[in-house]
Amino acid sequence: MGNYQMTDTDNILEIDTIEVVYDSVIAALHDVSLSVPRGKIVALLGGNGAGKSTTLKAVSTMLAGERGKVTQGSITYDGIPVTNQDPADMVGLGLVQVLEGRRCFGHLTVEENIISGAYSRRLGKAQIRDELDKIYGYFKRLKDRRKSQAGFTSGGEQQMVAVARAMMAKPRMLLLDEPSMGLAPQLVAEIFNIVNELNQKEGVSILLAEQNTNVALRNADYGYIIETGHVMLHGSAESLLADEKVKELYLGISREGRKNFRDVLRRESTRHAGIHH
Repeated sequence: MGNYQMTDTDNILEIDTIEVVYDSVIAALHDVSLSVPRGKIVALLGGNGAGKSTTLKAVSTMLAGERGKVTQGSITYDGIPVTNQDPADMVGLGLVQVLEGRRCFGHLTVEENIISGAYSRRLGKAQIRDELDKIYGYFKRLKDRRKSQAGFTSGGEQQMVAVARAMMAKPRMLLLDEPSMGLAPQLVAEIFNIVNELNQKEGVSILLAEQNTNVALRNADYGYIIETGHVMLHGSAESLLADEKVKELYLGISREGRKNFRDVLRRESTRHAGIHH
């Protein structure tokens, strides 16, 4: 691609019509495009198996470990085409993914887990202490648990440990995969408050894959709804929260039970021509 220059510097991430194939046969994504404006929170929404995790792993270059490959289209992060990098290269460029499922080193303490996020930065002891103090300012619950073995903390605390560890790498962009999964509403609210603070005070851009549409859109600037590997709808978080189709499908089950987004769109488009999507 030679001296490829990204034209729109307002977006830290640009995904342009990518297709992802697993094991050379199963297409997981077809023609997915989305962008994350610098300093914003973008939610990628949809049910289980819609392609949300695949999209994040395409960006963080974790697909290769799962025999997946971007076969078409392009991904540009901070002006750099994402092609042959590996996850460590991406961390070096300021992009960190927090995988779903609250991955912690269970035998290490909470604090040791968090410090492990800074391995790429080669910090001295005093610097690590300063960074930890700053992180405990956001994750107050973890400060009290810092000497506990991570494996014995609650699911919500482990999710916080995973995000705190990612923040120790000083990311410019954070990819969060299903941060609310399996957590009580109060903890979900606490985690999203922290995510918002990190975005506003640290200026971190965030792409968030989430099945909990309501909480995600209430905490995002923009949203994309993906189903079976296609982007079905996108818009400002406000407009999606107010959208009748989104309400019917994702913000509480309609009386007729869970429907397929494509069917609803088809029915809507025959009812009124000129639907925005």
